[in-house]
Amino acid sequence: MTEIFADERLLGFCIFCGGKPDTRDHVPPKVFLDKPYPDNLLIVGSCDRCNGGSSLDEQFVACLLEVVMCGTVEPGALRRPNIARTLTRSPALAAQLEQGLQPGGGFLVSELGGQRLARVLEKIGRGLWAYQTQEPTGTLAARVGWNAWSTLSDAQRQEFITVRDEVFPELGSRMFIRLLEEGPNRWTVVQEGRFAYLVEVQEGGGRIKLIIGDYLAGEVDLVGGTDG
Repeated sequence: MTEIFADERLLGFCIFCGGKPDTRDHVPPKVFLDKPYPDNLLIVGSCDRCNGGSSLDEQFVACLLEVVMCGTVEPGALRRPNIARTLTRSPALAAQLEQGLQPGGGFLVSELGGQRLARVLEKIGRGLWAYQTQEPTGTLAARVGWNAWSTLSDAQRQEFITVRDEVFPELGSRMFIRLLEEGPNRWTVVQEGRFAYLVEVQEGGGRIKLIIGDYLAGEVDLVGGTDG
């Protein structure tokens, strides 16, 4: 792919608020991936305030998804060793997730759990949007939604994976170059079976679609306006 010199800007500001970048943030967070980590794991700049506290939400969501997919909190029955270790060390978290398991393999996400999931998806979406545009996202408001992939109809799955840009990407951005080099099919697989994403250009913002663990289909709409 063509080298994009504007990528250096991604470490020069917090991509979430535009402030001073005290830390560097991986997109997606490593907790959603398995070792060995992929070479195409993205890194963006973040301030302590925007990055602080998100690791607990990310750990919670990663554990929630693994428990839902496996239908149990028993470490020996989980497929991901890092999640098994986390739940072994955190019996309170295991007990909390166990309460959400439903007969027949369903899972009831509590209001608090839903808020944590929304925060994690929003942060990932903002990181991916900044990576594609080389711009901060603090002036864009977010709408977040998700569904289990298994609950979607064939038509809904096709709609989800189809690229639907509304406007042309900004000249010189990664999205512009990818469109020229790769055409409309811009889904990126960060790690097979663990994380894939698509960024679409919308009028006044963008739409980020995520598939996590081949289980969760998430969508983050970033629209012009003020966060709040």
